[in-house]
Amino acid sequence: MPGNPRRYHSGAGAVPRALRRRCGGLTLVELMAVVVMVAILAAIGTPSFVSLLRTSRVDSEIQSMVGTLQLARSEAIKRGLPVSVCPSVNGTACLGSGNWARGWIAFVDRNASGTVDVAPPADEVLHYRAGWSATDTLTTPAGAAFLSYNRDGFAVLPGGALTMTLRTSPVAADATRCIAINIAGRHTIQRAGEGACQ
Repeated sequence: MPGNPRRYHSGAGAVPRALRRRCGGLTLVELMAVVVMVAILAAIGTPSFVSLLRTSRVDSEIQSMVGTLQLARSEAIKRGLPVSVCPSVNGTACLGSGNWARGWIAFVDRNASGTVDVAPPADEVLHYRAGWSATDTLTTPAGAAFLSYNRDGFAVLPGGALTMTLRTSPVAADATRCIAINIAGRHTIQRAGEGACQ
């Protein structure tokens, strides 16, 4: 009989009815226990994960500025000309303010003016870094609008030293980083509480 269901379920491959009922899935108690364990793990892990992401982002941002400073210094020595770094939103001109988080450029600054001159001999832009999408800030004391390296690789800085401070919003001490630049053109990365980093 083709319509007989017993014909297809009888024999060695058939699953007994009692066993079929036991393999039905999870009980409500088991499911609730799993949900509670996942909630506990999420509550413990989320704050530290957010902190890890924030610190990783800040480290990446500070390294991008360090890379630009290293490029500017090495190009100044190689070319025998001043090279400046300034905030820029378009990659072709300096912003004229100390808002470094909006982006910056490194350029050959023939007259060490801190501005990109277009009149011959025109200054050459060496590197452009677009601004950050996050609300992090990168500031300098008194809003320094540029910094320069002379042909010997020495930094031309107000007061002989400069500290650039990167902060998150809201401010988190564990994610605050600074770049301390001395007159010799060397830099060090500091965390909050180290050196002049506040």
